[in-house]
Amino acid sequence: MRSRSIRLSIVIVVILGLALAALGFRTINIDLPGFPALTRDGEGPLGLKLGLDLRGGGHLVYQADTGTRFDLTFAEDTPLSAVEEALNNATFGPDELTLEIEQLIPRDLRFAAAEPLPPPSGEAGDTADDAAESGDDAAGDTADDAADAPVSEADDAAGDDPAAGDSGDDAVSEADDVAGDTGDAAAGDDPDVGDTGGEADGSETDTAAGDTGAEDEVTPQEDEAPPPPELVFTRVQIRTTLLSSDDPRRTGLRETLNAVAPISFYQVSDIPPPTPQQMEGVLDNITRRVNRFGTEEPIIQTFGEDRVIVQLPGASGSSTNIVVGDSAATPEDEATLRQALERAGYRNFTVSGYGPRSFRVASDTVGGEVQAAARANLTEDLGSLDVFEVTSGIDEAKALIGQTALLEFKERTCQTEACIEFTDADLGLTGDDLSRAEAAADQVGVGWVINLQFNDRGTDIFDDLTQRIVGDRTKRIAIFMDDQLLLAPVSNAWIRDGRTEISGDFSREEAQTLAIQLESGRLQVPLRLIQESDVDALLGSESLRNSLLAGLVGLGLVLLFMVAYYRAAGLVAAAALVFYAVIVLAAFKLIPITLELAHIGGFILSIGMAVDANILIFERMKEEVRIGRTLSSSMEVGFSRAWPAIRDSNISTMLTCLVLLWFGDRLGGGLVTGVAISLFIGVAASMFTAVVVSRNLLQLLAWAGLGGRLNLFTPEALPRAAQPEPTGGRR
Repeated sequence: MRSRSIRLSIVIVVILGLALAALGFRTINIDLPGFPALTRDGEGPLGLKLGLDLRGGGHLVYQADTGTRFDLTFAEDTPLSAVEEALNNATFGPDELTLEIEQLIPRDLRFAAAEPLPPPSGEAGDTADDAAESGDDAAGDTADDAADAPVSEADDAAGDDPAAGDSGDDAVSEADDVAGDTGDAAAGDDPDVGDTGGEADGSETDTAAGDTGAEDEVTPQEDEAPPPPELVFTRVQIRTTLLSSDDPRRTGLRETLNAVAPISFYQVSDIPPPTPQQMEGVLDNITRRVNRFGTEEPIIQTFGEDRVIVQLPGASGSSTNIVVGDSAATPEDEATLRQALERAGYRNFTVSGYGPRSFRVASDTVGGEVQAAARANLTEDLGSLDVFEVTSGIDEAKALIGQTALLEFKERTCQTEACIEFTDADLGLTGDDLSRAEAAADQVGVGWVINLQFNDRGTDIFDDLTQRIVGDRTKRIAIFMDDQLLLAPVSNAWIRDGRTEISGDFSREEAQTLAIQLESGRLQVPLRLIQESDVDALLGSESLRNSLLAGLVGLGLVLLFMVAYYRAAGLVAAAALVFYAVIVLAAFKLIPITLELAHIGGFILSIGMAVDANILIFERMKEEVRIGRTLSSSMEVGFSRAWPAIRDSNISTMLTCLVLLWFGDRLGGGLVTGVAISLFIGVAASMFTAVVVSRNLLQLLAWAGLGGRLNLFTPEALPRAAQPEPTGGRR
């Protein structure tokens, strides 16, 4: 018995140590080989994650990215400024329509490679022939530069394309003029150049004239800074409002941009506005991604016909790393940096330096427009920036939301018909191969089914699959959405035409939900982030302080009552209650659970239930002591008789929690779900602490020599028969 108690004590101490370690470190990052990584980082007390009502979080607004898209590829590097200028000045059709551009997205934007400067054209003592060659080279380079210039500038100079060659000739002639006296003015005509090169007396004068011309050409190149490199690209996507099929802008855009640079690829595609069913599928996908385990407590809802609002608890604030180029940062630079950030729209920010030229800025969440404005302001005020990097608390969520839903069909091979162990094989059948998915009433039975129809490619794959697995109960068609299993039906027929139905005694709501999920994987609705900000706590920080105060006061009053009434047994209950609170909070952090006011309410309620189990045990012990049993015997009998009542009451409470959790998940009741989750965890922990921790502590006290002092374990006066006999002699 004692060895069992010692082993239990070791287990209890280990569990308590792990729970204290989990709460003691605000950030937890455990990555063991062969196990999934465990990363926890909450902003609340003890590193707990607080919900929107207690702390606030991030606020994202997405809009269905509908409209007309133009995907273009230029045959050569094209300046961004030239394309923007052409788009701003272009009109289309007899009505002179303009293009309402929502987004211009270069796919491979980069700086143009800087052209090397021409070498010096001559040294002192060079002949006029060398100077003339230098002038010709300069003319050639200038002509090449004119040919490589943006077409918009060439159009201004020469008009249409046939004149481009004339423009090049003009550029050559101008280059000859720029060559100065080197070519024609300094050396005269060609015969004179030859004569001058052959005469010794005139060579000095002519050479000096040539040198002067060379200096006129080279000196500006040495003194003037080269122009900044220009932004160029070859691939771009232009997004506009939805254009009709006969809109002249659909075809006119190609002509407009082809005048800027030759176009090698041009494609126009339309994304129509989403239907309500598609938006419901988008909502379901986002919810599944950001609330994978149902414990994040986000607020996700549609707004209008094509917008989705996502509020994520605790995910707020941005961190900006800035490294200034050139010289070391000075206090004046930091003041200038603050002013530039404030002008850009940074709010509630603090600046700290972590290097000679480096700054870290902690602020409210900043969107893309504010980031672009801040970078431009800093470049203008401080010069070049080596690093400008912004990370936000909701970056991971934004990456998940922005992903396209992935619907996959796989062939599942089961070891038995029960399909407990199985393997999945890729078929190459995805949502792109699905033409339609809808819920319908079962024509031959009771309930609802899901009708599917595949396109030509999907029909061929599905035909081969069903022919191979029809009638085999160990073969199934596993349907996944974002790597989560939706369905795994068996094949009852060979489907040749790509039309099939999935039956399974579905209710109308279940069939519609599954059909919407399949449709969302077939017709992906692209989303565009249009707003990013922080949202304040719905109840405020005062509610958090009051909730914590209420919990501490309640716990303190319960502990005081237990110690005052049950004495030593009350101390055991108090220790078990503290152990209970530690492991429950650690479970909240490790699962993790986003704590809202409802979770705190459920946690406080479970404290009362944990005390209730100890009271049942102690009252049973008191009855056994009253009839004359020893402490060890009273404890064993008391625990064995109290256990059925503790077990039944706690299991009943946990079943009620499961019912609340089921209804809350389907009816969208966040408060109901929060109470159910926290109460379930608390009741499960209270059973462990009351039956294992309290019992083990009482056994240790009995073995420590307190077994003879029964009055320390019961509030009532003991009958004389129950009084322990004095030791040390006979009566």
